[in-house]
Amino acid sequence: MRIDDLNRTPAAASAEKADAAVQQRPGGSGKDAILRSDQADVSPLARALSTQDPARIDQLRLQVQSGTYGVSADVVASAILDAHIAE
Repeated sequence: MRIDDLNRTPAAASAEKADAAVQQRPGGSGKDAILRSDQADVSPLARALSTQDPARIDQLRLQVQSGTYGVSADVVASAILDAHIAE
């Protein structure tokens, strides 16, 4: 029995397993292999929803910071239900 096994946390054990899996990946080893293979795709819907109006973003930011930005719970609830029903 090794004494240092008693001090290991479950997170440390999981990290060791993840590191071992990365090193077994074809085409690379270590964390650099992960960084080279990571990729994110932005959906067309996300692109359409993103705002390109910096003035509007600044306006909203100032409202949030000053505490004057308000959201109607009824409007949010309706939008959530509508989105769920549309699925």
